[in-house]
Amino acid sequence: MLSVRCQAMTQSAPMSFEEATSVLESGHDSFTGRYPTWWEGERVFGGLILAQAVAAAASTVEASIPIHSLHGLFLRPSSPGEASRITVERVRDGRSFVTRRTSTATAGKETFQMLASFHVPEEGEEYQLAPASVQGPDPALSEYDPDDPFEVIELGPSAQRDDGTYESTRRAWVRLRTPLGDDPIRQAAATAYASDMTRAAFRPMSLGTWGEHLDASLDHAVWFHRPPAMDDWNLFDLHTVTTTAGRSLMRGTFHDVQGRLVTSMAQEILIRRIDGAASIAFDDPQNRPPGP
Repeated sequence: MLSVRCQAMTQSAPMSFEEATSVLESGHDSFTGRYPTWWEGERVFGGLILAQAVAAAASTVEASIPIHSLHGLFLRPSSPGEASRITVERVRDGRSFVTRRTSTATAGKETFQMLASFHVPEEGEEYQLAPASVQGPDPALSEYDPDDPFEVIELGPSAQRDDGTYESTRRAWVRLRTPLGDDPIRQAAATAYASDMTRAAFRPMSLGTWGEHLDASLDHAVWFHRPPAMDDWNLFDLHTVTTTAGRSLMRGTFHDVQGRLVTSMAQEILIRRIDGAASIAFDDPQNRPPGP
């Protein structure tokens, strides 16, 4: 499968997105990967950890059975450049559903756990809520850092309501800059990665800035409703539900350019203010944020 690389991965040259989100089979239901050094900061972007776990889990399932959900729990941070070891437990192989549990470790310590479910395709009724009413993707407005695998068209949050809340705390068209083809594992891994591209949407009181807080993902869930195509434009629409007790809960959706709901996500994030830290705008060219 394209998600399992059969040669050693090195850091002698900048890693491509495919290399960074791929894993190498190292034994029965055991895989290894390596985290790139694309961004500044001491922690690996959580979406990359999700993507590698999805690639490992999916590599133990028949290619005709796509992933439909994942539920992950972040235990410890990982450092850029580290090797990852992912073990997969075959929890269940049913006629309609397949379940896998993964454990990711770096430097001998477990850093991430994930439970993933795969569903044999079947026909059913069709229904969905309408997507946000926004302008379509205009490639002339896209922005990206040379090290970032995704290009983004920022639409901004929705208008602030009278009570101070927002319907959407981030709306953006996103597209992977490298074509993935129709490999469902690569597309699912890319979707898992993109589902963590939340910027500061989980901090409604300080939208568009970073530097004043320690933000860390605690847990993360994704539901795959339709086959994703992350190398085409998708509207990422994020909603912060509540912020309290040092944690923020948010949910989001990906809609394709036809308005079809492709993926949903939910995430809880730890938020701690750093004493004496200054606020930095995301678009400040002199200060690069540590991740997407």
